[in-house]
Amino acid sequence: MGISAGPLNLKKNSHTAKFASEFISGLPDNFTGILDVSSPSPFVALTLRSLVNSRGDFLLTTFPTADANRVAPAPVVFPQIVDGRGYVTEFILLSAAGPSNATINFSGGNGKPLAVGK
Repeated sequence: MGISAGPLNLKKNSHTAKFASEFISGLPDNFTGILDVSSPSPFVALTLRSLVNSRGDFLLTTFPTADANRVAPAPVVFPQIVDGRGYVTEFILLSAAGPSNATINFSGGNGKPLAVGK
């Protein structure tokens, strides 16, 4: 599939910003996957997701990073979801320990169940 760009060396107290395609060359268009980042030294990762919607608007949002060695907080709350007028929210659920079950509940601003996918 893609070819890794190899290790990324950072000096103390420095930072870098890269798109996934800069870490792995040759990714196909609309690739969905996981970038596993590790280091012998502590670091902080921030993930941004970008896309261009059907109206040509460039959208950028933060996207949570996951530590496969820690249990996820419960419950996980997504404060806003959208679907329509060129916008869509995508949920990607990961399990580091193998097969797993998850329940997703959608609630409206009033706290009542929200009809989705209809």
